[in-house]
Amino acid sequence: MRNSRDYNPLYKPKQMLALISEITGEPAECVAERLELERKYPGRNVADDFQNHGGPRYQWGSHLESFYSQTNAFLYELVVWNRNGLKRRMRRWTARHIARANQPIDLLSIGDGLGFDCVYFADKGHRVTYFELPGISERFARRLFELNGSKIPVLTDPNAIPKEAFDAITCFDVLEHVPDPPAMVRTLASYLRPGGVLYVSAPFYMILPWYPTHLRANRQYSGSISLYEEAGLQLIDGHFTWYPLAFQKPPVSQTPGLAAKIARLTGAVQKMGRMAAWPFSPIHLLRRMGNRKT
Repeated sequence: MRNSRDYNPLYKPKQMLALISEITGEPAECVAERLELERKYPGRNVADDFQNHGGPRYQWGSHLESFYSQTNAFLYELVVWNRNGLKRRMRRWTARHIARANQPIDLLSIGDGLGFDCVYFADKGHRVTYFELPGISERFARRLFELNGSKIPVLTDPNAIPKEAFDAITCFDVLEHVPDPPAMVRTLASYLRPGGVLYVSAPFYMILPWYPTHLRANRQYSGSISLYEEAGLQLIDGHFTWYPLAFQKPPVSQTPGLAAKIARLTGAVQKMGRMAAWPFSPIHLLRRMGNRKT
């Protein structure tokens, strides 16, 4: 049996090319070109495919559901994003916070897409469960887990997720895509055991041309702590950038410290995203600067 040290395509270009080519059926040369395009211009693959598919940007509807089911562009976006310095720092921050428990935990990863978050936390010794809707990302994740020997359960039906069964949930860059974030957060809270922690990031403000599947209607939640508090969760920690925030389900064992107070303050800045997206364009440039060269 292999482990992720033997097979980790995230940092091994030849393995990544072969895996994407296997999943998509595209020649390795085409895969390499699309990955390099994504590295230089984050979001370009999805934006181009979306334009070819047709339909209004930033709006939920049948056109968006069909786009999700037909495109493979998210593979390229997610590969490059998972190699990005910002995403790697978010994983490390979350792992350090989880490590305070001083024991392995039951962790549910919602919307991990390609499965790299799951592999990372499983390598830390945690009991990880992967959830993603059926599709090409889920097929990629299954193959990834198989090749590196990760025994990570894969769920594709939300009704199959047990209630109050997890010590932690990771939900990174998902809520900006869903049509009803409050309902989604309440559902996430229901999966947590009492005292469990939700680690979440959601750039609701990024209504920019490179992210046509971010929903404009969700801008109202930019900088919102109440989105989570209304689901019964309490902010206990977080990075000042909100990549990520940590919310605990009662009973709350950690008194919110300075980091949580700073996160509340920076939330006021993010509320600007409810009115305009352009002030956050530099974040897109930071993503570009953080992309690792293959």
